[in-house]
Amino acid sequence: MKTYRMNSVMTGVLYFLGTVFGVASTIVGGKLLSSTVQTNPLDGIGLLDLIVTDSSKLLGGSFLILLMGISLVAMTVFLYPIFKKDSEELAMGMLLFRGALEGMYYFITAISFLILFAVGQEYVATGANATILQSFANVVYKFQDLLGPIGAILFLLGATCIYISFYRTKLIPRWLTIWGFVGVVPYMAYAILHLFGLDTGFGFYLQMVLAPQEIVMALWLIIKGFNKKAMNKLLTNNENS
Repeated sequence: MKTYRMNSVMTGVLYFLGTVFGVASTIVGGKLLSSTVQTNPLDGIGLLDLIVTDSSKLLGGSFLILLMGISLVAMTVFLYPIFKKDSEELAMGMLLFRGALEGMYYFITAISFLILFAVGQEYVATGANATILQSFANVVYKFQDLLGPIGAILFLLGATCIYISFYRTKLIPRWLTIWGFVGVVPYMAYAILHLFGLDTGFGFYLQMVLAPQEIVMALWLIIKGFNKKAMNKLLTNNENS
């Protein structure tokens, strides 16, 4: 019987790297980028001047967001061949939401911040009309602020597919998957409230229930791997079906 040890290690490593790149992007990306991640939109600040001041930080943060997207999308490739043995529908749901759509979200996010970087460069290089550039930058920034909760919803749908698959197969301890289910609820509440302009300012804390769960799950997959008994049962059931 195959143990799929490489799949568990690669899944955990990519999970962990995605988290590290995500956290690093908020640190490296400066005040502008971190404000959207922490759901604390900037008000009453000259956006164009901030873009110029943090231009190099914005560029570095955008690169890290791309790396985060690549890591998390690649992670689904290593889980798919295992999860499809239990449920093709759940496996495809994971690929769709945590793979294709979430990956597209990270790509668009990075592009949005790179556009803001280009606006700042244009302003410095040509002294172009600041009013027009300021208005354009405000639109791009607002778009990114609205895009955030949509990306969160896509992530949570894909994460739910993963947690259901892990719960059904018992490849990892069920307390880890239950922790994931619990964390999805406040995170989804934040996303919906923020999307409709009803965010109370506690969005960052609502996300924190799930964030440590993903880190613990990643480390478990790297160190412990899949439960061998559960994997043998999954493979046996698949062969007999």
